[in-house]
Amino acid sequence: MKNKTYLHIAIVLTCTLFMSCALFIPGYNDYATAKRYYERGQYDPAVHAVIKSLRFKPDDEKRIALLEAAYPMAVDEHQYELRRLESLSNTSKWPQLVRTYEALQRLGRGVDGIKPVLIKRADYTLSLLVGDYTASIEAARPKAAEHHYQQGLVFKKGETKQEQKSAAIQFKLAMGFVPEYKDAANLYTEARENAIFTLLVSTFRGDRDLTSFLRDKMMMAQTTTSKEFLRIVSRDQLRTIMSEQGLVQAGITDNNYLEIGKLSGADHILTASITTTYRPVEKIKNQYDQEREVTVRKETYTDSAGVKRTKNIKGKVKAKVRHFKKSTGGTLTVNYQVMDVNTGELLFQGSVNRRDNFKHEWATYRGDVRALSDRYKWLVKQEEIFAPSESDMMMKMARSIPKEFHRKIHDHYSN
Repeated sequence: MKNKTYLHIAIVLTCTLFMSCALFIPGYNDYATAKRYYERGQYDPAVHAVIKSLRFKPDDEKRIALLEAAYPMAVDEHQYELRRLESLSNTSKWPQLVRTYEALQRLGRGVDGIKPVLIKRADYTLSLLVGDYTASIEAARPKAAEHHYQQGLVFKKGETKQEQKSAAIQFKLAMGFVPEYKDAANLYTEARENAIFTLLVSTFRGDRDLTSFLRDKMMMAQTTTSKEFLRIVSRDQLRTIMSEQGLVQAGITDNNYLEIGKLSGADHILTASITTTYRPVEKIKNQYDQEREVTVRKETYTDSAGVKRTKNIKGKVKAKVRHFKKSTGGTLTVNYQVMDVNTGELLFQGSVNRRDNFKHEWATYRGDVRALSDRYKWLVKQEEIFAPSESDMMMKMARSIPKEFHRKIHDHYSN
């Protein structure tokens, strides 16, 4: 029974070692990924992955065979899609046709790129046929641009910011197919200006240091992309608005956000609250006896043949270990909601959560170090360190929140 167990362990270890080594074979990961894609019927990514793997090992027959199997399947799928799209009368087919032609062009470029590598380094001629779809792409691009342009004109007639945003997106898509298509650039700029939502960020509720930090950092995280349809009113801008409109003299403070929002032209108000939990530092001490049989001395003796020999004299050594554990932890949660200034309606809400834990172990001993287990030999080399304070732990978590917080707000206005 024991022999079977040892054999099983040996097989597992051998397989694990083989798999670990395989990870370091150039292009192996790409080849394994290509096989998975192929088995799932995802032929495009299978082709691109196996081509990448062939650049590392062009003489691998299995990789070549996988390319020769996956490429025709990928082409057949796209050709079927082309026939389906071309049978449609709706103008929405043109953007899809461009994307399908471009996918075929990328596949072809990949195959053309690997052919000379296989000839030079593996003396193998790849017989896969590659089509040129340049003319088809160039012919379809203006029609795809026109489709989005017309969609933009329809949306632009709307009066809501959401309709104006949809118009701007359509004009931008049109320019993606033909960079200077008609007057799409001017129409995009006009629609985008009409679509921008102004978001007033109120003072967050919670620990003052954390709330000030998170509020300021969240607003600073705004990127060029996130500014496309969202304008965040900063604290300095809010003070300017209040000063210019004489709101302070009218008795309106920076806590009257609904009133300020209406007067400042803001569309929405963001409110948030921060809650934290903290587990105080806990220090645990345990004592253990350690004992081990070791060579305590060596003795020299003369055997029956008169030859001098040395033998080890075994003995038990002991030690007492004091094992220390120190730990603490905490959580930080930002709950937020966005409301419409004019109606007071709750538009959306969400949260960002963080958790942090601190753990440290070390040990001291008295007695013979040879009695210690390997684990305690390592622990006695460790020194006690200070656990982070509650404020340090909270600030550490707070630093990782602003980008995700802003992304969630931005994603809402980008959809």
